[in-house]
Amino acid sequence: MKRVIVASLMWVVLYNTTAAADNTSQQIQLLNSQIQAQMEKVQSDQQKQIQMMNTQIQNQIKQVQTDLQAQIQKLSTQTQAQIKQMQTSLEQQIKQVQQTATTAK
Repeated sequence: MKRVIVASLMWVVLYNTTAAADNTSQQIQLLNSQIQAQMEKVQSDQQKQIQMMNTQIQNQIKQVQTDLQAQIQKLSTQTQAQIKQMQTSLEQQIKQVQQTATTAK
């Protein structure tokens, strides 16, 4: 009878140990799944942030390009006006020199 009780107790301990090991394994698998899901979410969030930042940077670059083109155009117009003014001034000076030379003859 003692052998039956001891055998029964050993079987109960073995069963409980196996059940506890199975439970631990299931908990580990559950934790792994949760960690994997969290990592995927973090990666997804990071990709969205990177895409947003890239879009913002591209928009800023386009704005800088537009601003630079406007500045270049303004400077070009100013330079052309200055050249035109210098040309007109030089033409007037040439005419004066020619008139002076003609009058001196």
